[in-house]
Amino acid sequence: MPRRARPSTCLFAPVLLAISLAACGEDGDPLASATDPPTTDGATDGATGGPATSDPTGGTGDPGGSTGAAEDPAWMSPYCFSVADGKWLAAWRDREQEVLDLVNAARAQGADCGGMGQFGPAGPLALEARLHCAARKHSQDMAERSYFDHTNPDGEDPFDRMAQAGYTSFAAAGENIAAGSDDPALTVQGWLDSDGHCANMMNPQYQHLGVGFYEGPGPLTFYWTQVFAAPN
Repeated sequence: MPRRARPSTCLFAPVLLAISLAACGEDGDPLASATDPPTTDGATDGATGGPATSDPTGGTGDPGGSTGAAEDPAWMSPYCFSVADGKWLAAWRDREQEVLDLVNAARAQGADCGGMGQFGPAGPLALEARLHCAARKHSQDMAERSYFDHTNPDGEDPFDRMAQAGYTSFAAAGENIAAGSDDPALTVQGWLDSDGHCANMMNPQYQHLGVGFYEGPGPLTFYWTQVFAAPN
C-alpha cells in the first residue's frame, strides 16, 4: 500500500502518489498484486493483470459504455450527483480537460518511465463518466478531510470508489494523485517525471480515464486524482 507523503512546503512542487491495481475476479477480490518499495516521492508502483480485451459496454455494464459528458446518466447516481458538472466550477472542469489533453499528447509521443520501462506511443484515453466521478469524489474528499493517500480515513481504496461510481468490470486499473499546485501542465510533468505515475499514464492497456481537480481547505489546497482502467 502507498506510504503517506509528507506535505509539500512549496505549492509549485506537487506532492505525488501512484498505485496500480490488479485485475479483479467476479467476486471482486484481487487476482494478483505485486508492489515495489515506495519511491522517494512516496509513490508505490504496482503490477497489473493481463492484456485487456474489447468490450462493447466499455466495461461499465451499460450498452455503449459511458462518456464524461455532462448529460451522461452516470452523473445522476446518488454517489456521483454531488460532483456532476453542474456542481463543479468551470475553472476546475477546464483544468481537468487540460490534464486529459496533456496525458493524451504524452501517450502519442511515448515516454521513458525509468525503472518502469520504456513506453512507445499509445492510443488516447477516453474520458469515462464513472471514473471521472470517482476521481472528483476522491480529490474533494482529500481536500475536505485533510489527508493525502489512495485510501481514505474510512478504509475505502480506488477499487471501492470505482465500484460505488458504477465501474465494476475491468481488467486492470490504476490511480495517480497529486496535490500542491493548480497548474495542469506542472502536475502532469510531475507525474511524468516519476516512474510509477508515468507508467500509469503511458500504459497502453488503459483505455479509460477520469480526472478530478478540487480546491479546498486541506493543507495542500489543490488536489488531483487520475483514475485509469482497462475494460474487460
